Amino acid sequence: MKMSSRIPLLVALALACLLAGCSAESKRLRQLERASEFRKSGDVERARIEYQNVLQKFPDDVTANEALATIWHERGATMPAMNYLTKLVGVAPGNYEARIKRARLLSSLGVRHEARREVLAILERTAVAPEALAVLVETMRGPDEFKATEEMLRNFPDKNTPWYHIANAALENLRGDRAKAKTALDRAVSLDPKSAPAHAALGLLQAAMNNPTAAAASLKTAAELAPLRSPLRLAYPAYLAQTGSVPAAITAITEITQQAPDAQHAWRALAQIALAEKRHDDALGFLGKALALDGSDYEAQILRARVWQAQGDLPKAIAEYRRIGEVFQGLGMEKPHLGMALLQANDPAAATVALEQALAFFPDNLEVVMLVAQLHLKAGQHDRVVAAMAGVLTRRPDLVQPYLLLIESSKALGKLDALVAAFQQNLAANPQSALLHYMLGLAYWHQSKLPEARRSLEQAVESTPGFIPAIVDLGNLDLVEKRPADALRRAQALTAAAPKQAAGPLLAARIHATERRWAEAEEAATEAARLDRTQVIAYGLIADSFAARKAEPGLAAKVDAFLARMPADDLTALRVAAQSMVILGEFTHGRDLYEKHLAQAPNDIMALNNLANLYAEQLGKLDRAFELARRARASAPAEPSIADTLGWILYRRKEYAEALPLIEEAVKGMAGNPEIQYHFGMVNRALGRTEPALAALRLAVAASGDFAGKAEAQQTLAELEKAK
Repeated sequence: MKMSSRIPLLVALALACLLAGCSAESKRLRQLERASEFRKSGDVERARIEYQNVLQKFPDDVTANEALATIWHERGATMPAMNYLTKLVGVAPGNYEARIKRARLLSSLGVRHEARREVLAILERTAVAPEALAVLVETMRGPDEFKATEEMLRNFPDKNTPWYHIANAALENLRGDRAKAKTALDRAVSLDPKSAPAHAALGLLQAAMNNPTAAAASLKTAAELAPLRSPLRLAYPAYLAQTGSVPAAITAITEITQQAPDAQHAWRALAQIALAEKRHDDALGFLGKALALDGSDYEAQILRARVWQAQGDLPKAIAEYRRIGEVFQGLGMEKPHLGMALLQANDPAAATVALEQALAFFPDNLEVVMLVAQLHLKAGQHDRVVAAMAGVLTRRPDLVQPYLLLIESSKALGKLDALVAAFQQNLAANPQSALLHYMLGLAYWHQSKLPEARRSLEQAVESTPGFIPAIVDLGNLDLVEKRPADALRRAQALTAAAPKQAAGPLLAARIHATERRWAEAEEAATEAARLDRTQVIAYGLIADSFAARKAEPGLAAKVDAFLARMPADDLTALRVAAQSMVILGEFTHGRDLYEKHLAQAPNDIMALNNLANLYAEQLGKLDRAFELARRARASAPAEPSIADTLGWILYRRKEYAEALPLIEEAVKGMAGNPEIQYHFGMVNRALGRTEPALAALRLAVAASGDFAGKAEAQQTLAELEKAK
């Protein structure tokens, strides 16, 4: 009887558990069904919430994890997508599509080795995921991985899919055979005319082959074929923006944001265009929309720091890059920007560390490779430069800058003869290479073998008649050999042949400057700067032309005329004009131009420093000078000239104790500058430190050149020595 009395209770408990389980399972199925309906109707946000509700009780639910991974991936939300894809791969390792998406994200974030391991694991298990081949090609580095990847493509059983030919095209492109790459992509498109990836890859290749019409057509087709939230939709407007069709690019991306307001990658794309156009407030507004959708948006956070960097707020940008690096450890997309910001802040040691860390993640980032090489060059680490440039040239033998650094470092190492022999050997195998002839000519020039240099430069032009670098250096060689008329004829011919290039006017400007024909030099240099704002030498020649004519009547009006010819947002031109006005004694006019400059770039270090000096020395407004100098110091705390400016202003304000450590710092950074030694001496004298004052003033007065305050330095030194 006792046993039978317990049976109903056990049955009841079992039934209760069964019913509870059925109830939970039913609830899960209902939530998944609702989520699916929301997603089908386009209400992605409500679908996302339902899927997340499922995961609260069923964290390993494959359907919910896959749906959330897809939703975040389609939004361009890298970190949430990565989290859900990682979870999905753990619970459903046979989901190869998810694993490939995860591998692509890992590769984009610089985690190349893990991405490669992922696609290798896929290819070892199946032949039905040919997209993995494309990721494999994207992630390969070095000859061993190249050989292994080549073998995997050769042995892949199904060579009749678009992805196989996309991967093969990428491999051929890396070999340097773009014709074979295009044949492979044409085959991919013919196999599946509706393949957006195939059309996109073809468009990018056509762009690299300098066929803009075909490139735009292919990328547009890819955008039309791709789903609304696909990153491939953004490749076409990105190309439009790069080729100057910015309004059309903005229209195309805006249409995406109107149809899919949750598309974070589209908001980031708008921010990138705004940043390129220096519309910083607009860029921050677009990024605010992306971050409102996903506060962990890694790329948006980096872009926001880049905007702050572009605005000149270097301390804020540097702090943000470092914070991002701490939060997202193991990734490296912020490190190149951190390195460049540190360079702007005049901290080359820290910049080198950051840029080398960036290369560990992105070894093919040529911009970073070149920056690191230039830093090593300045540090005298020529072996490292030679090794790095040799590596670059094995992959990109078409680039000029690596050769130039290679020549300079080989010369410093006493290995220029060996480099010349290597160039000659390569030319024997490729006698029509204009670039190799050009580099051999420069190497001869460094050896002071000018006839051989001229012959090689002429052979470069014979091989490729429009080879501008060789033409320019033939003009420079004409100048070295005292043949300015020949150089000028060469510059004029180059200008006529390439009227939209800055090279011809810039060469003419240098020739006129050598001949001290300053008005002609200014005219030619202005044209060069107007054609290409990156030509820093042109702006320097313009400044030199005004300085050389400072006694010329009416020169201030000519400075204004120069500025009127330049675009309103050309800050370098504005700064040159402001500097020239100060040299001419037009202090109020110079001040106004500097203030106009700062209105557009509030944290520009050079403008802040120059204007602070102007207010302190010529305009006698120490409070305004102090405010500007503090801002400059905050933006560039490691720059000795800025420390000197702030320290000298403090001296002028009779705040001697506060001035001393700043000018001590400046002396350590620029010990050979007599004006800084003069400042150091005066501050020490004011503090009653006679011996340091005497030592600094003696160094200042002994300098051969002139500087502001030299007379006072001489007088003070005489007084101190007499008192002693």
